Amino acid sequence: MARLAGLAGIALLLACREKAPAGKESTTPARPRHVFFITVDTLRADHMSLYGYQRKTSPRVDELAEGGVTFDRAIPQWPKTGSSFAAMFTGLYPHSTGLTHKAALRIPEPYLTLPELLHEEGFKTVGVVSNAVLAASLGWNAGFDEFKETWAGETLPDDPKAYRRIASARRVNELALPLLEKYAKAPHLFAWIHYTDPHAPYMLEPGTENPFLNDGLYLQERQIPVRLVAKGYVLEGHTDLDYYVAQYDANVRVSDAAVAEVLAALKRLDLLEGSLVIFTADHGESLGEHRSWFEHGPLPYNTTGRVPLVFVGPGIVAGRRIDRPVELIDLYPTIRDLVDPKREIPGLEGKSLLPFLRAAGPTAAEAAPFAAAFLEAGRHPNLYHSVQDGTWKLVFNSGGKHSRAADSKTAGFELYDLSRDPLETNDLAATRTDVVRRLRRDLVAWMRKARAMGSEDEGDSETERALKALGYIN
Repeated sequence: MARLAGLAGIALLLACREKAPAGKESTTPARPRHVFFITVDTLRADHMSLYGYQRKTSPRVDELAEGGVTFDRAIPQWPKTGSSFAAMFTGLYPHSTGLTHKAALRIPEPYLTLPELLHEEGFKTVGVVSNAVLAASLGWNAGFDEFKETWAGETLPDDPKAYRRIASARRVNELALPLLEKYAKAPHLFAWIHYTDPHAPYMLEPGTENPFLNDGLYLQERQIPVRLVAKGYVLEGHTDLDYYVAQYDANVRVSDAAVAEVLAALKRLDLLEGSLVIFTADHGESLGEHRSWFEHGPLPYNTTGRVPLVFVGPGIVAGRRIDRPVELIDLYPTIRDLVDPKREIPGLEGKSLLPFLRAAGPTAAEAAPFAAAFLEAGRHPNLYHSVQDGTWKLVFNSGGKHSRAADSKTAGFELYDLSRDPLETNDLAATRTDVVRRLRRDLVAWMRKARAMGSEDEGDSETERALKALGYIN
């Protein structure tokens, strides 16, 4: 894949925080005794206090991160639950597998998923999920010794508000804590625990107070669109946007409290020492930005396309932050390298993050592949492709004449300076054509590789359309 010359060197200068804090022992990450993979659905990084948000939404995760490495620019490959976890569990881009844009999908059997890999490596494997698109009926239990669903034994309701009752963090922990107790004596344990509380409609369980109502950010000046009111989306009669943002933030805090409960249980059961804890999310959420309300998937912006990522474990340096773009497909090769570095997994497209976890940090050669990250979103005809480095993000809509941007002078391209405009509100494509050309080369090279590797299905045909729209095939 083509990379921008010198970009890695610039990234190294920008990422001076990657050096180990003074006084830290120089260690190398060791093979973990256990692996705990904790994920939160619909959690955007910029609404966590861990990433500088004004509200204290994630105090326990903030504390966890102090003991390990935090990635400040972690990018999912598609902002939909099924597509994102499929990328994480295979280490492959969605267009290489064809698993694109759908929330509910099934990973084909030929792929060795991350849980299956760990099971083969001698780990007892357990999972607890609260999102029905990750159901066992869709094959997400592959590789697990035990797999629990919060809705088990109940009829799944059509109403999102009714569904929240059976998808709460409380329900997750009611299933997860006994599983941890059951397998506490296992020599090696992999546990995936998935929370869904920040997902719309942002309801809180009865009796749960929202600590953010009427705080300094709660101004009640902005209104949600009339169409949302007409659809009956409103909660408690509120039509002000700040109420829904506060509700979203409160659900982030609920998830954080549930994580705290799990971490306390792991400590009590003597499961933390020598173990790897990974905290991340599948995607973020649009809260009115770019005229997208309480959803994820249609648009490629970092409101839905930037997530938390924290590693804590044996030999992992404490207190480091990585200010460079990494991708969620990097999780698979990283865990592989920690568990069994000699294990060959053909075709992995993710890159191991191990150099960033060790005390010495990465060499220039090890850092070079992390110059840019790729994200896609939407569905035909408005299919978006994007590339971002530490400063710039280029977005392309391959929808041709169906694209709003295609009618502009920039022919479907959008360019944002993430260092000054993190919410991507000021499109600079018309004035910074030099940057557009640079990043366009990277994006085209990536799309060509995706086309070459893609399966003969919808994902591959979408790649074909994208390259045609970019003008690289007839």
